[in-house]
Amino acid sequence: MNSLLGIPGVGETLGRKLADGLGGEAGALKAIQERDIASISSIEGISVDRAIKIVSVFSGEGESAAKNQYAQHLHNSTLQDIATHISSSAARKKLGILQPLSVNSQEDILDRRRRVEEAISFVASYPSATRDWVRIAKSVKPLSRSKKKVDRLIVVQNPEELENLGSAEDFARIVVRGSGETWKDYEGLPRVTWIGSNQPTELPPGWRICDVDDNLWELIPELALRFVDENVNTINALIEISNLDIGRDVLSEKIRDALDGLEALGTVLIQGNEVDKLEEIKDGLWNETSRIQDSVDDMIVAATQGSKLSLDGSEMLSYYSDSSGLQNRLKYEVSESIEYALEEGKNKLREYLDSVDIKIPSDCFQSDYPCLFNKETIARIEEGIDFLISKGEDESVKKRVLLILSHSERISKAVSEVIDLDLWIGIARWCEYRRCTLPVLATSSRPSCKVKGLRHPLLGVDPVPIDYGFGSMPGDSFDGSIVLLTGANSGGKTSLIEGIGIVVLLAHAGLPVPCDEAVISLAEEIHIMSKVTGTQSAGALERTLIKLATIVGSSSSKFVLADELEAITEPEAASAILAGLLDVAAKDAVNSILMVTHIGSSICGKMDSDARVDGIEAKGLDEELELVVDRVPRIGIPARSTPELILKRLEARSNGSKSDIFKSILQKI
Repeated sequence: MNSLLGIPGVGETLGRKLADGLGGEAGALKAIQERDIASISSIEGISVDRAIKIVSVFSGEGESAAKNQYAQHLHNSTLQDIATHISSSAARKKLGILQPLSVNSQEDILDRRRRVEEAISFVASYPSATRDWVRIAKSVKPLSRSKKKVDRLIVVQNPEELENLGSAEDFARIVVRGSGETWKDYEGLPRVTWIGSNQPTELPPGWRICDVDDNLWELIPELALRFVDENVNTINALIEISNLDIGRDVLSEKIRDALDGLEALGTVLIQGNEVDKLEEIKDGLWNETSRIQDSVDDMIVAATQGSKLSLDGSEMLSYYSDSSGLQNRLKYEVSESIEYALEEGKNKLREYLDSVDIKIPSDCFQSDYPCLFNKETIARIEEGIDFLISKGEDESVKKRVLLILSHSERISKAVSEVIDLDLWIGIARWCEYRRCTLPVLATSSRPSCKVKGLRHPLLGVDPVPIDYGFGSMPGDSFDGSIVLLTGANSGGKTSLIEGIGIVVLLAHAGLPVPCDEAVISLAEEIHIMSKVTGTQSAGALERTLIKLATIVGSSSSKFVLADELEAITEPEAASAILAGLLDVAAKDAVNSILMVTHIGSSICGKMDSDARVDGIEAKGLDEELELVVDRVPRIGIPARSTPELILKRLEARSNGSKSDIFKSILQKI
């Protein structure tokens, strides 16, 4: 698929929004192909759920097997629990892709299970590397590409070339030069990209000579530098990961493969080192010339310290009438010392400028004693150093841009792969924390589920492990595709059906389940119905009945988990309605139903088919008069009613007439 409009559900408006937000259609397709939920959902108006839907449709995985709102809510809540163990925010968003899949998508389910197994092995084998990964991967984010304009002028020779510059006008100013203009008309501008003829023979610093079909970053090199600056934390994280001791596991090799070809990545971050020395020389130039002047004066003084001038009478009279003659005589006597000192001063300046390709003029001194450099000469030297700094910076930028250009695609690929690996490592860490296992995928005539040591992961407490199951696994003690779960209030029926639901959903998503052992026979659909509160109106009852009839009458294989559906209407009618629906479901081998109910016996009494009735029973009251419940269901044994125990507790905790009332009721029971 090479067009955004070819993706089902993506129209012109959404396609334009994706392209504008992700660097054009090619960038948008790449983000969708790489399942970059974080980048897609960062676009205004596109939620994480919508981004997941776009990616899922593009990949061909189809809709979630969770077919109703509560099933989807339960799965999403479990994913949120897993997300707390994933390091990078991008990988946490990507987790939403792992929706339950139909039995018809077994290849995708098996691929996910393989990825989970690899991550579990890595986390178990290399705990130290895993801890380092968790710390480092937090800094890995989808690569950012700013859309702010750059202070650069692109000069083209004719209007036709404007069409070939693509998105360059989004980032820089573009002008068409006049027929008589040459590059000299633009001399003095700091950053120019010149396209076409009449180009300068020697490029001024900051200038580029390009063709209209050159890469955007070649036309506007500042974009490449900005790319590094905006993604420096992510690039540093890639460098750190590449230095980890990650062993020789399957996932270890995938980490190495993800970072292959990025050995020189550290040099991408280096900027300006080539001109640092020039900056130091320029900054110290005037202080150095001042020190040289002082040293020349000191040499002259030292050289003339022992000098003497003898004059006879006629010379004294001659110099008396002509003082300039005396001055010349004095200069002659010390000229050799002064010339030597000045030459030494020049040598010291040459040594200071040794790494700078600048000639020192012979007349660099304004006066010999006291020694003073010509200020204009030193200013010209400073200008020359400035030019060399600009030229050096320009060369450094060129080298960095070329390096970034050669690494950018690889960096992008590495970031995508590291985020993906972080997702699976996070799942493996959750698996370790929740003591999960990958379920065995079995083949059965009906959808089936058997668990040992099930622990509901969302209760906020350490739950009692439960062994339970339903379906049609040959020779299994949990055989039964229509199961009614009865029992005490607050006995854990809802928690159990939610726990089973989580196991079924995770198994279809190819993920580990919170059990010691689990065997699942997959289905096409998963329906989980939460507890209904209050008696429904006639209209609501009608809609509910239509929905239930549609579910049980469908030819698709399915799990149906329902919590106290009898609240849809009055108990007597509810038992008849549910009995009729369960009879229909029992006749078709595609249905496996687990239903929590308080009217199990009434429903069974009106059914033509057989149903298994299990019970979670209250055993009595403890010393604090609280219910003692055996939370492990008894298979095939309905739970005894708990009102008697509750009345005993109320009698014991009441006084006077209230206690007498509860006692009289107990006698009737």
